[in-house]
Amino acid sequence: MKNRTIKAGRLFIHKNGIRAGVTVFLLTLLAACGADDNAPDMPLGDRSIGFSTTVEDTQTRSGALATNNLLSMGIFAYYTGSNDLTISEKPNFMYNQEVKRSNASSPWTYSPVKYWPNNPGDKLTFFAYAPYVKEATGSNPSFRPATDKGYPILDYIVSAKDNDQTDLLVSIPPSMNLTYGTNNGKVSLHMSHALTRVSAYVKSGDNVQGKQVTVFSMQATKKATLIYRDPTPSYNKYASWSYINPIETITVSPSATLPFTVPAVKDEKKLLADFFLLPAARINESDHKFSITYTTAGTASSGDAPVQTVTLSNQTLPSMDKWEFGAYVSYTFLIEKQKLTVTATSHPTWGDAGTGTVTGSVVITYAENESTPNWSNGGSGSVDGKPVVTHSTVQNDVQWEDGGTEIVEKS
Repeated sequence: MKNRTIKAGRLFIHKNGIRAGVTVFLLTLLAACGADDNAPDMPLGDRSIGFSTTVEDTQTRSGALATNNLLSMGIFAYYTGSNDLTISEKPNFMYNQEVKRSNASSPWTYSPVKYWPNNPGDKLTFFAYAPYVKEATGSNPSFRPATDKGYPILDYIVSAKDNDQTDLLVSIPPSMNLTYGTNNGKVSLHMSHALTRVSAYVKSGDNVQGKQVTVFSMQATKKATLIYRDPTPSYNKYASWSYINPIETITVSPSATLPFTVPAVKDEKKLLADFFLLPAARINESDHKFSITYTTAGTASSGDAPVQTVTLSNQTLPSMDKWEFGAYVSYTFLIEKQKLTVTATSHPTWGDAGTGTVTGSVVITYAENESTPNWSNGGSGSVDGKPVVTHSTVQNDVQWEDGGTEIVEKS
């Protein structure tokens, strides 16, 4: 054959003055150019990687994620050949790969599609979080560079308003050292809540009408880093939060319109705020305080002012030890004319809207005379603008109400 030249992957044949072109795809050459040395070989046949997800709890709060409303997630994946994953590896297979679907019945999709290695013994490991955020300055959570070795690390910042706070899911346990034959090419991800859900309810301790909450806030941890890790006998989760000292706090408050009317019927409860916060158990429990201002109506015959304004600042929250990874704790603020009782209830699941166990309480009373016997400063407070001495009685022992339960209405 004469006059044969090869240019840019095409074979040109000149014969009898007629030029014909045949496209030659040099797969081997193309695969070698710019590829990660640790990436698996090109697939033989359809061995695309598919995903399925489950979320540990049902959705009961706007913004909370569950199996039926989880529509996006980010994936970090590692290819390790025939070896198991170690912390010396980089996310060389997927780095914050967006995986999404249009609804709960739709399949998970992503682009470009990735494939299982041809070698049946080669392994992939997958870590996931949700919802997906594009890695960019100011994203929440944010991530370490793709060149960093080790398991994924997520930096998270709490927003000030409850409606702006986002549920955060992570895959626990991660899908470690999978081959195509592990689950016929499908990666099953079990997603768990990484934050603490904290709800605040208000109710009246008497039948006095006209009570209103005009100010409400909590102090919470502002920043933390989520680190995937190997479990230990004392901590059996595959992820934990790390905090930088000194711990920075943030004032969080409800998005509900204030003043917020307290139900007039005694013991009827109403949701004031529903927060997604960083777990604080055994970290900086004493920094987590609450502040509240409320008004109660008086009567002229009793000698009270027509409206009494009570302000209680930097007060103790009970059961801070229950603010665990993925826990749900609700607080009920029982408002009476001379007293505020805060009761903590721990719920067995994140989305539990039924029975929970009472785990502690704080009873706050106040007096205008600092010399009143048996009173101590439990924070700062005022009644109708005049300073008062507050007295807090904290009961964190679960035996305080042995086996006590409380019904939490669906929000």
